[in-house]
Amino acid sequence: MTVWKALTTTYRGSIAFMVACPLLALVPVVFELLQHVVEVRIGLYDSIAAAKASEHHPLRMAFGMVKVLSLIIPGYWVTRFLALGDARRAGAVEMPALWLFGGVVAFHTVIAALQLFVLPQTLPVTLIAFAVGEVIGCLIPAWTVAAALGNRAVGPRKSIAIMAPHMPWTFVVLLLSIVPLMIPHYLLGAAALLAPKLWLWPALIVDALLVGWLSVVMVAGAYVTARRAAQAYGVDLAAGAARSGKYAL
Repeated sequence: MTVWKALTTTYRGSIAFMVACPLLALVPVVFELLQHVVEVRIGLYDSIAAAKASEHHPLRMAFGMVKVLSLIIPGYWVTRFLALGDARRAGAVEMPALWLFGGVVAFHTVIAALQLFVLPQTLPVTLIAFAVGEVIGCLIPAWTVAAALGNRAVGPRKSIAIMAPHMPWTFVVLLLSIVPLMIPHYLLGAAALLAPKLWLWPALIVDALLVGWLSVVMVAGAYVTARRAAQAYGVDLAAGAARSGKYAL
């Protein structure tokens, strides 16, 4: 699979999910809007100086943690939709998938808590944390996908073995998949801060919708890279999970 094929598959899968499961797709949008409400309340968009002063406001950091969870948890239903091709089973409570994916959520929660509340918020530390996060992000997609599908055979160590030989390709795909949405995301943030206040909430609402799509794209990209690496390794990440074939990628 070429990088271009992976990107087109990622975006095609993200759109298919949002069409088939619109309510699930709106979950991260709602939490992004809640964070924007908090940011407006603490005056983050009043001026550039206010934005710098409010960047690490306790209330914003707390909702930032909630937002992180709202981006992680959709990995369960997006992955299941892409792999199983069944909108009804996407968000279904199925064991052992639910508790296996709970482990994935717990792992990401600890990482996010360390970054938000423990590590110093300095540029060198932030850059190191970003680099470490990117490495981790390239090594655990197989675990994430397998967990969402109830496959006990692929845990963190097996995921590293599966993904490690494909790290450069995975990094490129995951990075390029988010760039088309990250650019307008940052531009909308700048518009909310710098444009006339009349445009504040329109910009924030569009941004929340964009983040909702971005969250799906991130999961779809991880699914595509994990599936490719697993096929090369000779492992079926969806072992034991019946596929409908209607939407399955």
